[in-house]
Amino acid sequence: MINRERDPMGQAMYHYFHFNDTTSIKVNTNITEGEELPVSHLFRKYSEMPFLEKEALRLVKGRVLDVGAGSGAHSLYLQNNGFDVTSIDLSELSCILMNERGLKNVKCNDIWTMESETYDTIMFMMNGIGLVKNLEGLEIFLEFIKNFIAPSGQILLDSSDIKYMFYNDQGDFWVDMNSKYYGELEYQLTYKNYTADPFPWLFIDFERLRNIAIKCGWNVELIYEDDHFHYLAKLILK
Repeated sequence: MINRERDPMGQAMYHYFHFNDTTSIKVNTNITEGEELPVSHLFRKYSEMPFLEKEALRLVKGRVLDVGAGSGAHSLYLQNNGFDVTSIDLSELSCILMNERGLKNVKCNDIWTMESETYDTIMFMMNGIGLVKNLEGLEIFLEFIKNFIAPSGQILLDSSDIKYMFYNDQGDFWVDMNSKYYGELEYQLTYKNYTADPFPWLFIDFERLRNIAIKCGWNVELIYEDDHFHYLAKLILK
């Protein structure tokens, strides 16, 4: 569980929901600085969601686990449409907020330590699969998550190939190819006087995802990719 005092994301969502405070979350990484995430984006309704997210929700079936559910935007849509949804998040404030918004099955859990139950759909939206931290962690995780998949179950996840961020104005790719994978980033979030501890997060291109997943015994389908290298993928056990 993330302590409230070290949870800028949870604080921002809680203040937005209860006090209409629109102060943005500041996002820094090892390759970017000073980007802002509008908190209203975390509360978007279905009509405000991009095509990729709507497509993911269209593909949902059966009993659902929404990992890193945040404010519960996706979970609420699914619950309101008759799905049995379990929404999990590490943030104590996020879980309080989801309960207040009417979600029926909220758990303040780390997926790694959660008691295994089987689900027909496991969702990792807004690049939630980044929780695996790095390429090695993804391989470990794709073995581990099999404990939560029902027969014929599926994983729906989105991520991005951020290679484009490493080209200079001359079109040269400036990443040291002998260093770690360029999609392995370190994040730090700030909201007002709340600052999170730095944490690793993975953005993975589809081909690497596909190769690692196949190695771990999954069939992989590219569902959609936009013009900015952001994609939606579906994984089903072989």
